[in-house]
Amino acid sequence: MKVLNYLVNKNIYDIVSQAQLKAIDACKSGAATKEIDLVARDYIGSFGYGDNFGHGLGHGLGIEVHEIPSVSQRMDLKLAEGTVVTIEPGIYIEGLGGVRIEDDVLIKNGGCEVLNKAPKNLIKI
Repeated sequence: MKVLNYLVNKNIYDIVSQAQLKAIDACKSGAATKEIDLVARDYIGSFGYGDNFGHGLGHGLGIEVHEIPSVSQRMDLKLAEGTVVTIEPGIYIEGLGGVRIEDDVLIKNGGCEVLNKAPKNLIKI
């Protein structure tokens, strides 16, 4: 059972990781927050886990931990250059657990810069 759970969690981890990379690739000055969320949401949904991604993709960072803009289906704002947002897709399955991967990104003209440099490889404990 542990091996099966690990394989399921690794598969979920890989899906969340790719969804995050795709969303980060969509981040740039002028991009719509709702559209960036949709990139990750559609990717996760394509594997049948759409109902298991029950939160927004991210939010602004500043003086407060959670600030506008919300990177979600509920807000449709254009990202301005110099804005810092989180990109944190996740999949949660009742009785099994969940995976969420978060990076903080600085929005730039034509792209973004990932501000944190922590390794993201899945570690089996």
